Amino acid sequence: MAEKVTLSLNADTLARARVAARHAGLSLSAWMDRVARREALRDAARRQDDWMAANPGIREELDGFDRLADRIEADRTGSGWTDLSEAA
Repeated sequence: MAEKVTLSLNADTLARARVAARHAGLSLSAWMDRVARREALRDAARRQDDWMAANPGIREELDGFDRLADRIEADRTGSGWTDLSEAA
């Protein structure tokens, strides 16, 4: 359920947001929700990338897990493919 909030925006920012929402075929509220969600996810991804860069051992562990999962999937399916991208 959406929560109502009050925002203060620069007049130019508000005008640009209204145009962008109209072009996207969305209400201003729906467009702002989409933009805020996208930015929050991008920020989380940047923080994760920074953390991963500061902890390179974790990347090695995750890569090892991915290789193990690929082998298990190949054994299970018998095809040797782990996803359709390898089929082409």
